[in-house]
Amino acid sequence: MTVNVNTPPFVPDGTLLGSGVSAVYNLGNNGVGSYSPERVLFRCSPDAAGTMYEYFATNGDSTYAGATDISGTSGIPGTYTSYYKGIVSRVTNVTTGQYVTRYYQARALTGLDTDSQGWFLVKAKNFSQYRLELFQCSACNSGSSSGTGKWGQSQPMAYVAFKGGASGSLISSGLSVGADSKSVYSGWYGSWPGSINPYGNVIVRRAATCAVLNTTPTILFPTMTISRLQAGESVQRPITIRVECQSTTPSGLSSFVSGTAANQTALGILAAPGNAQSATSEGLTTSGTGVTYLLSDGYGSDPSVATGVGVALSRPGGSALNLLTNQYVTTGGAADGWDPVLNDATQTGSSSTTKTYTRNIMATFKSFKSNVTAGRYNATAQVIVRVQ
Repeated sequence: MTVNVNTPPFVPDGTLLGSGVSAVYNLGNNGVGSYSPERVLFRCSPDAAGTMYEYFATNGDSTYAGATDISGTSGIPGTYTSYYKGIVSRVTNVTTGQYVTRYYQARALTGLDTDSQGWFLVKAKNFSQYRLELFQCSACNSGSSSGTGKWGQSQPMAYVAFKGGASGSLISSGLSVGADSKSVYSGWYGSWPGSINPYGNVIVRRAATCAVLNTTPTILFPTMTISRLQAGESVQRPITIRVECQSTTPSGLSSFVSGTAANQTALGILAAPGNAQSATSEGLTTSGTGVTYLLSDGYGSDPSVATGVGVALSRPGGSALNLLTNQYVTTGGAADGWDPVLNDATQTGSSSTTKTYTRNIMATFKSFKSNVTAGRYNATAQVIVRVQ
């Protein structure tokens, strides 16, 4: 995940810089993918029924990784200071909807599998999913680092712990709801299944950039017959996008550059997760994380939706553009769905600190395979501008 720290008012404080969700089985001590969902982490005797809980809290004894709640300054509930100037963090237990705080919260582990002897099998899949969000807050008293590149602090922002077991032999027995993680860490670290840690996984940039002002809100394609589509006919409509770019460089930032390399600004069209998955299922993928077509909502599951057709994107000169499936995957260029933000752009205005540009992207409705079925087409995509 790549996040870019800028300055108000161009990027207002409170702006979400980056967000990612992961299950605990991707948060083991060997990094992403270290557990399989079925991995048995704890095996508890039958008399442990009702004692097994997932506990979670921020890293309360680390000043810049979970000790200092900065919500009053940031105006964003559940945020904590981070290692980097201008960035505050928030961790959410997606399963329960609770913000993770310095004070332990717990979730009962129910519906557990059992083995042939009736023992409970506490598996990686039984633990919650967690979301890490990073917000911009120039007024917040976060860490002293003005650095860039891979996240340099090794301290986790939050921990996931297990408590449970037979009477008299509870694992992590000292944990309790409401206890302060600054001083209470029973079971750490051997009985704690995972941590939420940006170390080495989040890339920090500090660069002047662009913002989307507006774009064509709706494109209407005419009705097409199956025979015309199978004959290779298509229909094309323009998408007009207006962006505003910083023409002066605020202190502490690198200058604005249009491109897809590190620290440069690129533009992409983001497909929604369901639409992206439909395209992937049809094999409409690239060598990166992008997809080549935007398929309809409900593709393959709703019988009223047309199949074998979709929308492909291109530059006005005809060069194909791919769609993003993850806006936080950067520096992969066209294969991930990125294009230099000012490709084919025309300057349309300026101020003392910014310039405005307009560019067109062509949207073409057509078939991508010979087997086309009749039905409707409807899809939504989002224009994204991001520092790589």
